[in-house]
Amino acid sequence: MLVLTAILAIVLLGDALIRAGIGQTLLLAPWVLLVVWAVYVVGVASSIRLREDGVFVQNLLRRTLVPWARVTQVAMRWQIEITMDDGRVLTCFGGPARSRPQRLGPGRTREDANGTADDLVAAMRKAKGAAGAASDAPVRRSWDVRALIALLVLVVWAVVAIVIAYA
Repeated sequence: MLVLTAILAIVLLGDALIRAGIGQTLLLAPWVLLVVWAVYVVGVASSIRLREDGVFVQNLLRRTLVPWARVTQVAMRWQIEITMDDGRVLTCFGGPARSRPQRLGPGRTREDANGTADDLVAAMRKAKGAAGAASDAPVRRSWDVRALIALLVLVVWAVVAIVIAYA
């Protein structure tokens, strides 16, 4: 989806450059790039990464590192959920999601539509077991600073474009 959005943005900005020139293109660009940024944040940035010290989860702009010692349960509900030792549950937007069961016609067998989800849950459980409970490090939360800086630049650019267009 990001690739398609980026290609569409390039086509739109290229068309604006050919038809209206560089000045108008610079006034239009922040709006198109804000759409590309939103597709990136929603569709690409959210992810789950297994590390030696814990599981790293990014949900939109929020990042969380949960040490393996703090993980008590990994389960698949609608999405992967990590239950921590203090009872809080971290839902992972960037992981595989469970889909509705498929209707099967006569004579067909049930296909495993959630194989990747089950594989990731199994991999997380295996990594937790291999890590042991040696560390009592705290859960660390932060923001995706690079994406927020990009958003700030695009918003300032859009405000400048509005001021120039209506001045």
